[in-house]
Amino acid sequence: MWKKLLLVLSFVVGIAAFCAIPFIVGVEPTRRAVADVGWLCAVGFVLSGVLVLFIPAVGWTILMRGEGLRIPFLDAFKANLMGFPLNFVTPSMYLGGEPLKVYYLAAKHGVQKRRILATIIVGKFQELAAIVLVSIAGTAVFLWRTEMFTRRSEVILIAVMVILVALLGLLCWAFIANWQPSVKLIQLIAKIGIARRRMARARSKAIEMEHLIHLAFTKRWKTFVLAQVVTVFSSLSVLVRPWIFFYFTKDRVLLGSEHVAMIYVVTNVLNMFTIIPGGLGIFEGGMVGYFELAGLGKHNAAAFGIVTRISDLFLVALGTWLIVHLGMSRIAKDVAKGRAKVSEAEIREAIESEEE
Repeated sequence: MWKKLLLVLSFVVGIAAFCAIPFIVGVEPTRRAVADVGWLCAVGFVLSGVLVLFIPAVGWTILMRGEGLRIPFLDAFKANLMGFPLNFVTPSMYLGGEPLKVYYLAAKHGVQKRRILATIIVGKFQELAAIVLVSIAGTAVFLWRTEMFTRRSEVILIAVMVILVALLGLLCWAFIANWQPSVKLIQLIAKIGIARRRMARARSKAIEMEHLIHLAFTKRWKTFVLAQVVTVFSSLSVLVRPWIFFYFTKDRVLLGSEHVAMIYVVTNVLNMFTIIPGGLGIFEGGMVGYFELAGLGKHNAAAFGIVTRISDLFLVALGTWLIVHLGMSRIAKDVAKGRAKVSEAEIREAIESEEE
């Protein structure tokens, strides 16, 4: 019951924050900024949003083909579209749209759920890795091009960048060597005495997740690398949104690469650390803060947020229509309510199928 209340409360807070942004920035300047960019900009954002689901579907199809699953790309793309509304409402690997994808493909193609699940888990890891890689590259571009910091600040930020790159490389090696870094971190938190029961459950899942990623790294590394390279382009399709937006403003501005890169980084950091569905209000507030700091105009930030949400609404509507059209409504409701989850037993079966 409390989870439902938390979800409703988070939605109310998010919608209220989203609606408050134009009043804080100025309703009339925001309206003019939206009118200036027009519907062509919104169409560009929608196409960008479609690519965010289209490109990972290509990488996922590559992973499935590596597992001997002859599932058509179009079905993988449909699964991603149907998963979007659920991921938007409950953005989580297991409480989002992933179970729906498993049920849809398994039922349509007569494939064991565990085999599809194994590729989904690896695919989700690759999507996260793509975000991290592009964020690191984006931060490097920002530091190279920006004049917002002093030399001392730049040295500190570059040192942080080097550390992050080293940690990412170490993390990849940890998966290859099966060092189980997340398991060890969970054990450390449990030893401190924080939420021991939850940490115990999280530990068992982490062991299984890391083992699947380790197998993907080692058993079919060529397939893994190819799918990872493809998945990176999903992040790049989000990266170009500020370019699209400012190109359609009345001044036809070609936005600098440092701003494009930092908008991407800020967007992902904000979405990563919020429980508000879709980052409603949080994303818009972050854009207002950065646009103001960078001298890009608060009204443009509010308009950028509105056009982004138009794209989100289109994809939610398209995904919802597919769920109804393909007869997946009951399963989608069960997933949204938390009744249809990927169980630990199914994850263990996925690992066993990978090891065979």
